[in-house]
Amino acid sequence: MKKYLFVTKNSLAEYFTYRLNFVLWRVRVVISVLITFFLWQTIYSGRREIFNYNQSQMMTYVILLSFISAVVMSTQTFRVAEEINSGSLSNFLIRPLSYFRFNLSRDLADKIINIIFATIEVPLIILIFRPPFFWQTNPLNLILFFFSLVLSTLLFFEISMLLSLIGFWSREVWAPRFIFFILIAFLAGTYFPLDIVPAPLYSFLKLLPFTYLVFFPLRIYLGGVSVSFMATGLAVSSSWIFVLYFIMRKVWRNGLKIYTAEGK
Repeated sequence: MKKYLFVTKNSLAEYFTYRLNFVLWRVRVVISVLITFFLWQTIYSGRREIFNYNQSQMMTYVILLSFISAVVMSTQTFRVAEEINSGSLSNFLIRPLSYFRFNLSRDLADKIINIIFATIEVPLIILIFRPPFFWQTNPLNLILFFFSLVLSTLLFFEISMLLSLIGFWSREVWAPRFIFFILIAFLAGTYFPLDIVPAPLYSFLKLLPFTYLVFFPLRIYLGGVSVSFMATGLAVSSSWIFVLYFIMRKVWRNGLKIYTAEGK
């Protein structure tokens, strides 16, 4: 356990070395949130409710996207493909550690820094622009909201790792990751709540793992959903975590069979 905490500590130290890059990244995130915020504010002008969401719910959804994205979708797994292609993966294979736990520890540092910034940004946005914001007070919703974030984080880690493991078979990993992450962002609900789409499409989306990355935790926070909805969602996301874990392990083992440590 100590060795993985050491990985997290070292990864945190890296951010202070490249802090300008990180600050620019957070600025981009805030700008993106504000653009979406003002867009929906314009859409709600003169309207009380759209797609069964009142203005307070929609503004809360948009603003909390910054926090949810910081927790769930921040990652360092892009390094995996680089380590495979450069041959430096060999340095990890000879060490007495789990490569998956190593990357999860590295991701944890990324999430800690992003969460710190997000907990500053969200209150500032609320304080400066004073949007109608919904504060959830139901203990059950709050507990399940944070629990769903844990599941979402594990789910995204596995998806991101699987994409990076493409590096065993191809040197070109950046483009597939970029394209797939755009698709994930759309299917996860980072542009709009997924339940505003036609019912048959929404029913299909609820079967996919991406729905449980962003939309599902936010829907729990906003409330107005049944215990059955929350329980089913947690069960589906948990099931995907187990399924993707076994797929990830299978891909990893197959990749190691053809790994040549080129350049080492």
